Amino acid sequence: MDREVEIIYDNDLYYGSDRYYTSGSNAAYSRLIKSRSKFYRQFRSKRSDSLKVITRYHYGHQIYTPDGIRSIDFEQFDRPYAGWHYLRFQTLNFPGENTANKYGIELGLVGSMSGVGNFQQWWHEAFGILQPRGWEYEIRNEVVMNLSYNRIKNWKLAKKIKIMTNSAIQLGNGKNKVGQEVLLRLGKFNDIMNSAIINSRVSDLIPKIGVYPGDGEEGFAFFSINADYVLSDILIEGSLFNDDSPHTEEINHLVFTQKIGFVYSNYYTTFSFTAYRIGEEVVGGRIHRYLSLSLAFRF
Repeated sequence: MDREVEIIYDNDLYYGSDRYYTSGSNAAYSRLIKSRSKFYRQFRSKRSDSLKVITRYHYGHQIYTPDGIRSIDFEQFDRPYAGWHYLRFQTLNFPGENTANKYGIELGLVGSMSGVGNFQQWWHEAFGILQPRGWEYEIRNEVVMNLSYNRIKNWKLAKKIKIMTNSAIQLGNGKNKVGQEVLLRLGKFNDIMNSAIINSRVSDLIPKIGVYPGDGEEGFAFFSINADYVLSDILIEGSLFNDDSPHTEEINHLVFTQKIGFVYSNYYTTFSFTAYRIGEEVVGGRIHRYLSLSLAFRF
């Protein structure tokens, strides 16, 4: 079970809305790096004899629109139209069973060359949904690179209660921010070195039919609060290097996000759903809610 494929789908339609981060799809492939490889020796934690180094590849897109997508007056938009089409590469290592480092690099396209605006218009037409009327005013074309780092730790409160902290930083011409998340897990779960909560269930172990050790299955609810201090965001403010975008908005620098959801995982599969509540990202904007569903298979 040293490889994993995951599909993730986000949409705010479940809440009867069609605004802000309105929809996104993401496919991911994870692999456990063998201990004899040069990559493993380079990226393993120097503080641990852990045999786990995991690489993860993402491909996806995200759609951002203002509230009131039928308006034709871009000066009335409370957020710019923006498309984000990207590839992401991440590496995880584990200084301990309950500590992880995640390093990431993200390359993507913003603007009409991302193709996201055309995709949303085709999707709405195909399913008879009201057409958005403002993609000609979207954030202008730019090639984006972001770098990221996360430090994740797990803290035991009781047998079936743990707190996980996730300290994050992201830098680049797409988004610059620092963040801190505190996540509470309730139920049956593993240490984060082998948990679906951070996609670390890939393993060299080969399960035997009908024989399941104690860490073979997880089922837990979770709730988290995350605070981001955002310095810049190309999807709202436009490029750091020019003022070419026809419509931009002023960001709120401090943004709070709440998550609540459930995860079920065994040796072969993981299923999760997560409900997001995002605070006002734009000055004068509104809170936003969307639902994320994911399904992963290991082989």
